[in-house]
Amino acid sequence: MAEKKEWRGITLNELTALGKIIDDPQFVDMGGGNDCAFLNLRVYTGELGTNGQWTDNEITIPLIVMDQGKVKTVRDYIKEGRELYVKGYYKSWTDAQQQAQHGFVVTMMKLGSKPYVKPDDAEGRVGSLSVPG
Repeated sequence: MAEKKEWRGITLNELTALGKIIDDPQFVDMGGGNDCAFLNLRVYTGELGTNGQWTDNEITIPLIVMDQGKVKTVRDYIKEGRELYVKGYYKSWTDAQQQAQHGFVVTMMKLGSKPYVKPDDAEGRVGSLSVPG
């Protein structure tokens, strides 16, 4: 007799998030000239506590970038502290060491602001004056 398949109904596997990258991306060579980028995105959600006070909950979202054009963008422009808006979907797998892994595969991303880096004094001066001696 044929195996009866369960109807799973309507499902949705989707992520939309805006947050900041909390450490520099890690790159893995997948072979054939393809790389994969792994990032951690930090987001905050407000939650009403039992005492009636709102608190911020920190959530770290593991991201995986597999599209080679997006991997190049990650390599060239994304560092710790960069704001990032992403869309993606959840995926789980077993790695080479037979460990369960999971993350969100990025299907769309938009770069936000990056951390301000104060220029060195020598480089930051514009039009400095010198008095002839």
